[in-house]
Amino acid sequence: MGRLDQKVAIVTGGGRGLGRAMAVALATEGATVTVAGRTAAALQEVVQAVKQLGQEAWAVPTDVAEESSVNALIDGVVARYGRLDILVNNAGAILRKPTLEATATEWRQVIDVNLTGTYFSAVAAGRHMVRARRGKIINVSSVAGAGGRAGMAAYCASKAGVMNLTRALAIEWAPHGVYVNAIAPGQFDTEMGAPILSNPTLREELLAKIPLRRIGQPHEIGPLVVFLASEESNMMTGEIVYIDAGLNAS
Repeated sequence: MGRLDQKVAIVTGGGRGLGRAMAVALATEGATVTVAGRTAAALQEVVQAVKQLGQEAWAVPTDVAEESSVNALIDGVVARYGRLDILVNNAGAILRKPTLEATATEWRQVIDVNLTGTYFSAVAAGRHMVRARRGKIINVSSVAGAGGRAGMAAYCASKAGVMNLTRALAIEWAPHGVYVNAIAPGQFDTEMGAPILSNPTLREELLAKIPLRRIGQPHEIGPLVVFLASEESNMMTGEIVYIDAGLNAS
């Protein structure tokens, strides 16, 4: 307890799945947490869960694909709490469709949320963090950013972009005390993974490719997020940390 006492954190896409688990993990270690996303009811449920831990929480409906919405989120948190220490860029979108059938609009929707949304959020937070000469930014990529997946061209491209955006910002902001790292999850038991995990055939095909032969549970990502948000990771920036049961190694 207390590794993040007096720290102020934002988790985008914080209303469900991995985002919810990340927000709860940060709060458990003492952080004040703002959860952002497009579904107000889901955000409020997370706020209540955090408050039951005895921590302050705030829900801010946000569309990360809109720069003005992101700026309002970041500036609002700084105005409310007087600081911003941790940003977790978790908001994400996925498209599973053969590339020749996907539309330009669908391509843009995935890129706008996963890559451009991460950029908008990092830049808005970076303005405050660089000035304060402190901060931890944790971008959520994917194992799909390190290799291709059939029928997931937009998702793979966006998550690969997040990886190199992470490296570029880490180099640029290191002299200002701002750390930028990324997490690359494999398959977790979340709403986003439901189309595969709910299909017995597809689930078994996926498990056969994973060395540990298991699917991650959302709470298992929490300790990694806390570590990257804490001073314990101060020797790390520009890193891509895989949490995938060995999938990327296979």
